[in-house]
Amino acid sequence: MRDYFKYEKKLKYLLRYFILLFISFIAVTCNTGGVIDAPPPFVELTEGPSEGEVLSNDKVIFAWRGNGSDYKFKYRMLSLDSDNFPTVYQDSTSYSNASEVTFSNLDEGNFRFELYAKSNNVEPSSPLVRDFTVDAIKGPSLMFYKTKTVIDFDSTNSVGIWMEDVNGLTGFSLVIAFDKNKVNLVGATKGAFVIQKRFEQIIVPDLNDTTLILKNINATGKIEITSAFLTGLGTLPDKSISGSGKILNLVFKGIAKGISNIDMTTIDLRDQNGVVIHSNAPKSGILEVQ
Repeated sequence: MRDYFKYEKKLKYLLRYFILLFISFIAVTCNTGGVIDAPPPFVELTEGPSEGEVLSNDKVIFAWRGNGSDYKFKYRMLSLDSDNFPTVYQDSTSYSNASEVTFSNLDEGNFRFELYAKSNNVEPSSPLVRDFTVDAIKGPSLMFYKTKTVIDFDSTNSVGIWMEDVNGLTGFSLVIAFDKNKVNLVGATKGAFVIQKRFEQIIVPDLNDTTLILKNINATGKIEITSAFLTGLGTLPDKSISGSGKILNLVFKGIAKGISNIDMTTIDLRDQNGVVIHSNAPKSGILEVQ
């Protein structure tokens, strides 16, 4: 009989325990909408453009957070072409505690920001993605592409001359200034937009065929260049180029670490009748030698 009472006492104790546990469960689910310990999203953007937003400036800030103090993040920026095909605009960073980044001097076009997060070395299968557009330059105008170009010391890289919303272009003349103590010009090549439109392109002077002219350019830090587009069977019925795209590439070599501004001090755009095409003030560029 004594054992029976001990068993009954234990049974009552367990019953009270499960009743209290059940009441706690009901209270928690009521306070969290039916989900126990509902955390915030794994990672979320707290600042930045909305999905598909068009920005009228070339600067954007992204900020983010995860739902724990042990989270680490990395990010990268992609540029999207007219077919929404992505290419790397800024390589992926390493994982760190950083929770904000500012991008300045962005080029015109469509971009995709990708944010990755991990906790306790567990990484999600896909990043947080935000697409947006930069439309800061109002054409007709010219600009450098990329606006900021990085050149390794004693190495070369190219910066494009980009036409933005120009109609009926058949030729142009430019005067471009750069810091001769940071970079040297080593050549020029045809623009991808001209090639795409199937025009032949003449560049004067031929910077790839003379050392004397390049020596003079690099002694003064001033480039004077003229180019014309020639029609052919593949261009008909078009006799000029319209729209936005790269019409020339300038190739520079880094000779000293630091930053060189690059400016178009004179712009002369012409249509097929030799008439001047009005253009808005161009945007300056940056060459950074690392």
